[in-house]
Amino acid sequence: MNITMRTAMKTTVLACCTLAALLAIAPRVTFAHHGAAAYDMSKSITLEGTVTSLDWNNPHCLLHFDAKNDKGEMLHWTIELYNPLWMTRAGWTRTSLKSGDPITITFHGTKSGAPNGYIRDGDGKLTFNSKELGFHQAGDERTNER
Repeated sequence: MNITMRTAMKTTVLACCTLAALLAIAPRVTFAHHGAAAYDMSKSITLEGTVTSLDWNNPHCLLHFDAKNDKGEMLHWTIELYNPLWMTRAGWTRTSLKSGDPITITFHGTKSGAPNGYIRDGDGKLTFNSKELGFHQAGDERTNER
């Protein structure tokens, strides 16, 4: 066997092994989504606050706002929303909320008490300018499964 043929074979074997390793790892990465385990789904929190930003990204849109806690201290909150496709189908756009907008929001807080939360169709609520911005997609009649 000449050197060129050996090099080609080594390259092919290395490429096949790399592909096999990537295929073996891919399902674990795909199913690594955390779900709602960090949040206390048995309790809801309602706050009045001011939007600081809305991140319109996959895998989840994130709403950032400032609101006072029960001690009167201003906290910066981050709320996990649905993905952009879901939000669009529910009537949202990336400009539905802007920095400085006053909101009233009901969501599930973290079990740890950190200023983070999760909003879910069916029991989460967000009001802006006396109008509720919904999370329900027309035609999706599941309840509390998400």
